[in-house]
Amino acid sequence: MTNKKRIAAMALVFVALAWGTSYAIIKDSLERIQPFSLMTIRFMGSALLLSLLYAPKLKGLTLETIKRGGLIGLFMFGAFLALIIGIQYTTASKQSFIIGAYVLFVPFLSYILNGTSLDRYSIIGALLAIVGLGMLTLDSVDGLNFGDVVTIFCSICFALHMIYIERYCHREDPIVLTILQFWTTGILFFILTAFKEGLAFTGALASAKTLAYLVVVATVLAFATQNVAQKYISSIGTSLILTLEAVFGSLFAVWYLHESMSATMALGCVLVFIGIITQQTKWKFLPWTKKKTEEWARGQ
Repeated sequence: MTNKKRIAAMALVFVALAWGTSYAIIKDSLERIQPFSLMTIRFMGSALLLSLLYAPKLKGLTLETIKRGGLIGLFMFGAFLALIIGIQYTTASKQSFIIGAYVLFVPFLSYILNGTSLDRYSIIGALLAIVGLGMLTLDSVDGLNFGDVVTIFCSICFALHMIYIERYCHREDPIVLTILQFWTTGILFFILTAFKEGLAFTGALASAKTLAYLVVVATVLAFATQNVAQKYISSIGTSLILTLEAVFGSLFAVWYLHESMSATMALGCVLVFIGIITQQTKWKFLPWTKKKTEEWARGQ
């Protein structure tokens, strides 16, 4: 691994930490401010801040660049719309783990969109993760609750977001793409806010500190870092590192919101983690599995 890749990987760990802690903060903020208003402030504020910091980069924007940034922004909007709806019906720890399933969706969507081949480890990893997610999210015999289902859609949108960042970040300035996706997401949430909640933004002042954290740390710094890092690390590699987000999210929710985690949920989390490791590493880091891995690869 080159120095640039190492730095990019470390930067993505920071992104995972920022996002992981944001779920509990969002859930706490929703007690004072309406959901669409929260997202409008988050993304319009982020768009304005980054536009002011990098105004020269926005000169001479082409229609193609705007389209690419807008498409990434649509996936971002879909992800956060599902996130903000889902978190009202489920816990922050459960949501952070379900969203972490994008590490499983990325390879399959890459296969559909880019023709990337799937191996046996991807299938085994996906099956393990499905069982784990079931243990994590099935509260009763009734199955998944509404918030869990919406959050799965959120996870898919995040996976598409990563895939298209990888596709475009080598053709466009990552900072410009970040700004454009913020504006796209912010404007769409502004429209939703106007129709569903009005534009009073009640509770914004009471949530000033948490909103500042969401704008500066969890949005501007985190997404800008991701877009730059993906110039050096693939979408699959990025998704693997960002699964730490689920770990950080659950631990932070237990501490910040005093949520509990049952033994069944904990076991489900372990199975999800094993599924992720199986899919992404093929257990090559274990010396005694190297030969078997090579045999499997030749047998495909």
